[in-house]
Amino acid sequence: MKLSVGRSTLKLKQPLETAKGVIAERFGFRVTFETAGVTGRGEAFPLQAWGTESVDEADRALSQFEVEKVPTSIDEIAEVTSRLESTPTARFAAESALLEYLARSKKISVAALFAATFKPEVTVSALIAGDSAQALTEAGAQAVKRGFRTVKTKVARRPLSVDAQRLLALRRAIGPDVALRIDANEGWSEARALSALRGFESLNIEVCEQPIRASDVEGLRRLSWHVPTPIAADETLAIPDARTHILSGTSSPVVDVLVLKPAVLGGIIPALKLAERAAQIGLRCYVTTMLDGPIACAAAATLAAVIPGGDMAHGLATEEHFDPSTESVPAAVNGKLRV
Repeated sequence: MKLSVGRSTLKLKQPLETAKGVIAERFGFRVTFETAGVTGRGEAFPLQAWGTESVDEADRALSQFEVEKVPTSIDEIAEVTSRLESTPTARFAAESALLEYLARSKKISVAALFAATFKPEVTVSALIAGDSAQALTEAGAQAVKRGFRTVKTKVARRPLSVDAQRLLALRRAIGPDVALRIDANEGWSEARALSALRGFESLNIEVCEQPIRASDVEGLRRLSWHVPTPIAADETLAIPDARTHILSGTSSPVVDVLVLKPAVLGGIIPALKLAERAAQIGLRCYVTTMLDGPIACAAAATLAAVIPGGDMAHGLATEEHFDPSTESVPAAVNGKLRV
């Protein structure tokens, strides 16, 4: 049995600037698995610069993927999708389709496959952007007005002095009680990150995602020791050896937080295993997407609902960034997203 695979495009209202470049559209695939009148769905939206396969590689993997027998358990789904390990977004899409199929055949939610009890809704952060400091602060104020208690913005694309001015203006706009999260997307050197994060100390940054290149695990460790801001590994988790190093449980933790992207990690099942191991060694986690579509976002919300701890806001509220012509992702209400 093969998946049905169709191309899908997501358009953003405004291009999103990151240290890796500008994102204006997302290209990927929607897949379905159907048998005996029951359908499961999944999505794959690769971003090669973030550690996934290319769009063409995902296309080939999904087109060739075949299920010999209908899976009847999570373990069977994990086994059959492990063949797609080298193409994580394709694996995520296939896993999502098979998990939804299994849940629908049992007449339960996908979250209920993993846990008898799970969070019916999860706290989420708002991803905000703006070309000018004024536009950024307006976006932050609007997010707070809509009920978000955590906001995140991209840094490291502009000069450090400009980032500092923008973040100071944003902190004043959202007030002292709203968590402010930044994402450098590997855009700084270790020395620049050290200078930036020490300089931002008065802004009370909740966490800085991936300040330096993904492969520099020891650089992340040094930053974690020498700056006041908690450091999160994001793109680093796409590198198997680095992931193993971080989760080794040494006395000197590499980072403080793990950013779990099921599209990068190959799905809910492997991401949940990472979260469980992280909890054992005292690391916190939250779940984010790569500006994926509605099905992938719903799958990520399922992961957020079942990971241990999960007290940090998850990066799943991206609906404001998509063009109205694009099928909408699940919308957050008062900073919460229903699973």
